[in-house]
Amino acid sequence: MFLLFEAVLVLFFHNSHGYFIPTGSVGIGYNGYFTLTNTTKHTHGQAFDSNPVTFTNSSTNITTSFSINFFFAIVPEHDQQGSHGMAFVISPTRGLPGASSDQYLGIFNETTNGKASNNVIAIELDIHKDEEFGDIDDNHVGVNINGMRSVVSASAGYYDDKDGKFRNLSLISRNVMRLSIVYSQPDKQLNVTLFPANISVPPRKPLLSLSKDLSPYLLEEEMYLGFTASTGSVGAIHYMTGWFITGEIEFPRLEFGMLPILPPYPKKSSQRTKTILAVCLTVSIIAAFVASWIGFVFYLRHKKVKEVLEEWEIQYGPHRFAYKELFDATKGFKEKQLLGRGGFGQVYKGTLPGSDAEIAVKRTSHDSRQGMSEFLAEISTIGRLRHPNLVRLLGYCRHKEDLYLVYDFMPNGSLDKYLYYLCGRRLIERRAGEEQEVLVDWILELWEKGDDILVAVEENIRQEQNRGQLELVLKLGVLCSHQAASIRPAMGAVMRILNGVSELPDNLLDVVRDENLRGWPEKPMELLFDVNSLGTSTYTHSLVSHGR
Repeated sequence: MFLLFEAVLVLFFHNSHGYFIPTGSVGIGYNGYFTLTNTTKHTHGQAFDSNPVTFTNSSTNITTSFSINFFFAIVPEHDQQGSHGMAFVISPTRGLPGASSDQYLGIFNETTNGKASNNVIAIELDIHKDEEFGDIDDNHVGVNINGMRSVVSASAGYYDDKDGKFRNLSLISRNVMRLSIVYSQPDKQLNVTLFPANISVPPRKPLLSLSKDLSPYLLEEEMYLGFTASTGSVGAIHYMTGWFITGEIEFPRLEFGMLPILPPYPKKSSQRTKTILAVCLTVSIIAAFVASWIGFVFYLRHKKVKEVLEEWEIQYGPHRFAYKELFDATKGFKEKQLLGRGGFGQVYKGTLPGSDAEIAVKRTSHDSRQGMSEFLAEISTIGRLRHPNLVRLLGYCRHKEDLYLVYDFMPNGSLDKYLYYLCGRRLIERRAGEEQEVLVDWILELWEKGDDILVAVEENIRQEQNRGQLELVLKLGVLCSHQAASIRPAMGAVMRILNGVSELPDNLLDVVRDENLRGWPEKPMELLFDVNSLGTSTYTHSLVSHGR
């Protein structure tokens, strides 16, 4: 559920997407609310978001779905007579220069109206019946493409979910309302729903629908979102009180908070009244600044805590745990649950709530030696590995600035004992001869002398048909143990080599034993040797089953 603070959309200050660039009659009205028009007749206002959006991927030429929700209210000069309306606009330019007021709603003018090159989509909330544009009445919602004549329109109202009946709404009632705009690219359908602001979820049945592919109008790499409104011979004040946008099909639950009672259209006042209004306006601006700052701080905190799914997590990521699950599993990450500390943080033992499954939870933060983005990229690869001889990554959790990795708990000891399930020799064998005590050093010594490195493998595993695979694993293990961090390959490169997609370079031994490389921690591995592409053969299963 999202709570929209009052006066979040205040002129010149940040909103949840960017800040609005105003032109024309845009200003601040009652209680610090954002207004598109004032009491000036025959005028118009435009407010466009400073940040562009991309609806169509230039590489794939695929247009995304989207949903937009905003809260608004219209206060007319006369209770029973409207002026002109307002609109939400998607435009290839930040602003619509040369637009006219009155019936053009600050979108087009007599010359630009109806031009196919406009590439402008507008959802109008019109309170004046213009015969020249074929308006159905003076209280309607319409979808306009490149001109003021609506391709589809309906009288203002909504379908009640309780009984399915249509409820009329007056756009000039001074009541805050919400408009939901949802476009489904797969269905090529635009749904527009109007309903009172005190209803938190959009009604299931939209007010109007347009079955049309909008991608031809959204091809520009940068498109801009904005709001326009206009007045004619009769005045009206158009309020904007909040908005919410997402790049997907969504019907968010939005609680506006305490609905305001907007004052009537101001009457002509004396100089004393103008002075009072000026003072009130100043106080309102200050209050709006404070409220907007609080809203911005809240947004930053919400953004920091919110568990945001990135693209790699959706496509490759393993199961995502809720922070509360891991907090309960480790008894609040108490010291007695601590198993140890590693290069990336602390490891805790835990038991998942509702089951007897024991887990090991590794906690790391941004100040660890490896960057968070690089570490997350490795997790997307590890999460896809499934093999009985590998410690399984069950999932992860992102909370504030920490990343939590959840593994199967190994009750019988550390990882070197499992590796001893695989190759028959321990990483460090203290009872062996001095030259054989450290496995990696022994393999490197055999390699440098030109001896058979398979001597380091137990005889019951060392089979002739496995020779090439075992040599690959041993050499890759030596490379992964290199003292220079930049020489050690990333998990993605290791998996490509194991899968037969890439191969180790011919000069690998020179790379491994070159002492000069140890002083170049910033030198990337790609500059030292080239990993060439191979055929489609795969070694993964046999290597993991028999080698190290």
